Amino acid sequence: MGAREERLNNEIERVHRGGPPRGHEKLAESGRLFVRDRLRLFFDGGVTDAEVGTMARNFEAELAADGVVTGSAHIDGQSLFFTASDYSVKAGSIGRYHGEKLIRAQEAAIRAKRPILYLVDSSGARIDETAGHHVDKKGGGQLFYYHSIMSGFVPQVGVLYGTCFAGTAYTPVFCDLLVAMDDAAMAIASPRMVEMAIGQKTTPAELGGAKMHAEVSGSVDFLAGSEEEAAQIVRRIFEFLPASCEEKTPLREARPPATDPAAIDDIIPPDPNRPYPIKKLVDAVVDEGSFLEVKAHFAKELVVGFARIEGMAVGIVANDPSQKGGTLFPDSSDKGAEFVWLCDAYNIPLVYLVDTPGFMVGTAVERAGILRRGRKFIFATSSATVPRICVIVRKSYGAGIYAMSGPAYDPDVTLALPSAEIAVMGPEAAINAVYLNRLTAIEDPEERKAVTGRLRNEYRESYDIYRLAGEMVVDELVLPSDLRRQLAHYLDLYKDKEVPRPTRRHGTII
Repeated sequence: MGAREERLNNEIERVHRGGPPRGHEKLAESGRLFVRDRLRLFFDGGVTDAEVGTMARNFEAELAADGVVTGSAHIDGQSLFFTASDYSVKAGSIGRYHGEKLIRAQEAAIRAKRPILYLVDSSGARIDETAGHHVDKKGGGQLFYYHSIMSGFVPQVGVLYGTCFAGTAYTPVFCDLLVAMDDAAMAIASPRMVEMAIGQKTTPAELGGAKMHAEVSGSVDFLAGSEEEAAQIVRRIFEFLPASCEEKTPLREARPPATDPAAIDDIIPPDPNRPYPIKKLVDAVVDEGSFLEVKAHFAKELVVGFARIEGMAVGIVANDPSQKGGTLFPDSSDKGAEFVWLCDAYNIPLVYLVDTPGFMVGTAVERAGILRRGRKFIFATSSATVPRICVIVRKSYGAGIYAMSGPAYDPDVTLALPSAEIAVMGPEAAINAVYLNRLTAIEDPEERKAVTGRLRNEYRESYDIYRLAGEMVVDELVLPSDLRRQLAHYLDLYKDKEVPRPTRRHGTII
């Protein structure tokens, strides 16, 4: 080895050791991995292909790579870019060159049309370094500009470690999908700043704990109990995402479902008001082990996630009657809209499994913006140009079917099971809405009961699924045991679908 090569090799080895001993001690105390050990969990062979900016800040011995590792690597053969905070260097805080490295990684992902993975473990910006540069080009503030420009062009996936406040909390929420360690936290300001600003005393977990964000705010898509689990989730996510919006997810080897499709008719109760877990139905139509649920802890009345049917990637959007009867609430409307929008951005076909009494009513949901947030779900479904298949599983009342890609919302095909019902509202509500005065005027209870029963039966006949199939409201009534085959057929049939849309800059709903 020549002297010049030896000098460079020694410098690389020094940088790869990270920050000073006290920085590594803090990591050990918190039970978190050193960044270079963490990276080995994610990439093929446990190695990065190339790093960029290794020598950043090399004139200051304790600021190795200025606290962030950036470069490129492979996950299951797919090349991508990555950025990873080094907590051993000033608690992963963002200095001037650190911020520029992040932005250069984003620019590279745009140019190469490749995904980017952010491993965020940072205490925030170094105020003494970035106060005068956070609005400059290549300054920390431009990071979120690029997040916005990249959105829907190349996939952005994040993992959150530790407690991240202020600027470093924005990168996780800008990601298309976010995995968080279950003891992590993120918030727009730290507990100390909150107390100074509004006098409220709180803890990181109360203010912005990962579990809170997974269950209440919906800002976390996946929770992980260990760093190994977080890496496994990320690898699964990338099984479904293409390199960019210009590509499609490649086929995988098809596998039979975990549950025999012949059991579908037994899974769905004959009583439209009896609950059952929709994931039992999902298990009977998707390839075994392929379903990756997104936001599993949030707005559980709507189940969304990625899966494969005969090896083809799909997005599943399904009402869950075992949770709030499958009724759509403001949070589940946001959840559905965002997932549909994500799938449409990256060419992932959508399968809707409809079993809902519609949108929730009442003062609480009106004040929570059910109309405004419900329209986002309807807008996302209406605007999606990927293949869309609507399956009426059981009850489909009111405007719920609009958001769930019903016949009026231009799905490529609407299939119905023999258990399906499509109506403006359920029979009880309809009879009370239309005939309340007439029924109230009947004094004899037995006569009122008989008239109510007759009116209810007449109303049910109006939305009988065989009649609706005869009126071509749905395209086809299918045998439950044949549903998976039909879905696979239409997914393959419409895989090259193109849909013209009116020329415009963009819609105004989202």
